[in-house]
Amino acid sequence: MIRLKELLNEELVGTYIGHEMYKNPKSIKRMVAELRGISFPNGDLFVIDDATHTTHSSLSFGLNATGISIKDNGTMTAIVNLVKKGYIMWQRKGKTNDFLLSESLNKAITSKYEIMPYIKKNIKKVQQKNSQYNFKLTSIWDEKW
Repeated sequence: MIRLKELLNEELVGTYIGHEMYKNPKSIKRMVAELRGISFPNGDLFVIDDATHTTHSSLSFGLNATGISIKDNGTMTAIVNLVKKGYIMWQRKGKTNDFLLSESLNKAITSKYEIMPYIKKNIKKVQQKNSQYNFKLTSIWDEKW
């Protein structure tokens, strides 16, 4: 069996519950629709080739297991603190090259916790490092509903 890593010549950082995690993938064409990702303060984008069985917290757990540290226990407090430190949670829109903010970063949450300025500040780094994708300041949740 040929793994996705060999097809794309990507940096595989590990697997979590059977799904491959990649750092700064050059292409996501062969990956699943709605995949999840987290950008780091330095602009690195980590994605997991799954959208059904994983959440952003489980992606964080998977990254932690590989030695890539991100402190996320799934609570809203942890998410807000991560965003303030420069981490942004993303979800791919269908099979496009568009990444929208995750459901956890919907308009109600970003307003309530006043974190949109942090997102705007840190989106530039991920856009520069991963210019083949479109990063939008709209949550996938807000776009669906």
